[in-house]
Amino acid sequence: MWPLLAALVASLAALIGSAALLLLGERAERASVWILAFAIGTLCGAATLHLLPEALETQPAEDVMMLFLGGILLFIVLERLIRWRHTHQHDEAIAQVLLWGDALHNFIDGIVVGVAFSASRELGIVAALAVFAHEIPQEIGDFGVLLGTGMSRRRALVLNYLSAFPVVPGAVAAYLWSSALQGVASALLPIAAGGFLYIALADLVPSLHHRRGRWAAVAQIALIVLGAGTIWLMRAAVRVE
Repeated sequence: MWPLLAALVASLAALIGSAALLLLGERAERASVWILAFAIGTLCGAATLHLLPEALETQPAEDVMMLFLGGILLFIVLERLIRWRHTHQHDEAIAQVLLWGDALHNFIDGIVVGVAFSASRELGIVAALAVFAHEIPQEIGDFGVLLGTGMSRRRALVLNYLSAFPVVPGAVAAYLWSSALQGVASALLPIAAGGFLYIALADLVPSLHHRRGRWAAVAQIALIVLGAGTIWLMRAAVRVE
């Protein structure tokens, strides 16, 4: 039940992000920058402090790092395919491309969560937290784009959640499949780590540069450290137990 519950909670990020934009408007968009900084820390922390060390316990370091590099390259290819489709669509199809791309992204996130839970409950919770943290600011932006296409609030809210829901079947399927194939599951951990690190550095970090100024930079760095520190504390707490 843990993978299912964690994935369901992660999917709620779409509703939280949409509701925040409806209730707070521009303030939610401004706040999303700070949430992004925390999300960057959680993603980097989950990749380097949990997923990679777990993989290194059962596999040679060279194999792990090759799979880690493969994960980064895989996510580069996936994102390029999604962006290529986006640039070849008419304006009225932007919403569809956004929703299908988001659904694919969330399904992959679900696979990461399921694989992590197959290794340990603690690792799964860390992965789910990282997914939840980076989904909220993303869903705020996605919901704003859907409204900008002229879509009604109700329809945008429903479709935005439906595009987030694939995280649930992705997590459940990956967990059930990896339970039967433990060797494959452990090999997927460094690939997932590469995906998390790529999302953090390639997709999220550039968004921070929109908020300029010395104090903004200090606050962003502090939130990144806080996000990574949260992941580190979770691992430390489990070790103490």
